[in-house]
Amino acid sequence: MNKHFTLFTKEKRATYVSSRQDLDLMDGLESEDTSISFAQAIEVCEDLDKISELRTKYMIIGIPEDIGVRANMGRAGASEAWDSFLKSFMGLQQTTLNDGSRFCVLGQVTTNDLMSQARDLDSSIPRERKQLSDLVKLLDQRVSDITSLIMAAGKIPIVVGGGHNNSYPLLRVCGYSTPVDCINIDAHTDLRAAKGRHSGNGFSHAIQEGYLKNYYMMGIQENYLSQPMIDFIDANERINYVSYTNGSKDVTQEVQKAMKHIDSNNFALEIDMDVVAHFPSSAQSPVGYLFQELRVVINEILNQAQEFPKYIHICEAAPRYGYDNHVGKALATLVNDLP
Repeated sequence: MNKHFTLFTKEKRATYVSSRQDLDLMDGLESEDTSISFAQAIEVCEDLDKISELRTKYMIIGIPEDIGVRANMGRAGASEAWDSFLKSFMGLQQTTLNDGSRFCVLGQVTTNDLMSQARDLDSSIPRERKQLSDLVKLLDQRVSDITSLIMAAGKIPIVVGGGHNNSYPLLRVCGYSTPVDCINIDAHTDLRAAKGRHSGNGFSHAIQEGYLKNYYMMGIQENYLSQPMIDFIDANERINYVSYTNGSKDVTQEVQKAMKHIDSNNFALEIDMDVVAHFPSSAQSPVGYLFQELRVVINEILNQAQEFPKYIHICEAAPRYGYDNHVGKALATLVNDLP
């Protein structure tokens, strides 16, 4: 048993089953109808050593933290995305048109102790920002450990919640033996200097340490690119991007450019919810893709790729800045879109 990972048990799953009593039978013992939700259909795992025996290929895991975001001097809230996702995802309907048995909600990386240590730290104070960075390094190992188990079992991690700092341990696992490529759908490059650890330099560290080979970004807002970052991208032929433009976009053509840049037999897919205009996130912006456009981009990537991504990581969503269920429903939709 991994002491830094909490399994999603059958008992936990049962807490998400909605009870709608039959209004014609007021004893409250009969259900209103025979409908079934994902809370009754998805697979769970009782033993991490038996992941390979599960029927489904998708292992959904959560990372309830925003330490990396705060270490990057961003606003907190990404720690809440996992719980918000679960509430909406478990309520989706299990039907012949929408089969939840293709998923296993495996559980969540244990972060309570790290979040507790980070709670009162102020990133505007250099010494305390360094402490946040050191906590991110501890989190890195926990994310790597569970991801390694999942991939060794021949399954695909679908990672929900937390900051974009978690891209680094995920890429490290994928690229440890052979460097992996990556498509990142994001408003920002997250190529800040590889000094310390935070949500803005996960890809920088992965490139510097040889885990990430070809890196392609979609949805970049060029007004946030610093000159050193522009120079770094221009000098590195393995890094490229397509910027977000206001107006009509040929998604098929944009994804084709991405596919030419990466090896679609060996790549990871990163999705930062900052890329969606007005979406509740760590770096919320009035500019960006519409949510439906993001869905189309992801679908086009999966359709054009030779192989399914090594993992999919959906991060930076922050429910506290949106309306009730805003983030939960959006993330549940993105995951449920998977074939």
